[in-house]
Amino acid sequence: MAGAMVRIGDQLILEEDYDETYIPSEQEIQDFAREIGIDPEKEPELIWLAREGIVAPLPPEWKPCQDITGEIYYFNFANGQSTWDHPCDDHYRELVVQEREKLLARGGLKKKEKKKKKEKKEKK
Repeated sequence: MAGAMVRIGDQLILEEDYDETYIPSEQEIQDFAREIGIDPEKEPELIWLAREGIVAPLPPEWKPCQDITGEIYYFNFANGQSTWDHPCDDHYRELVVQEREKLLARGGLKKKEKKKKKEKKEKK
């Protein structure tokens, strides 16, 4: 993750080593999908958000930092905010909610629910 490092007190300020060619594994995508609120088995139509979010670069004002225990966190040098999660994770959680609502409004998710109900009736 880190390129050049600068120390401020006992904290290391790192530089993101962003690799545009990185392709995450399907397992990494599935894990990240769960982190942002997607059930990969029930909502495969939302996986594209996880695929996009897992490779999102840090916004320009954010830097990865390392505390004295070696844990990585993110610090916004413009407003002083810090977070343990990648700063884009919340954005992708919000997108999941929005996309899920769009699919429900269009009937995208309801079709699958109706299909499951139909299958249950046929089993009885």
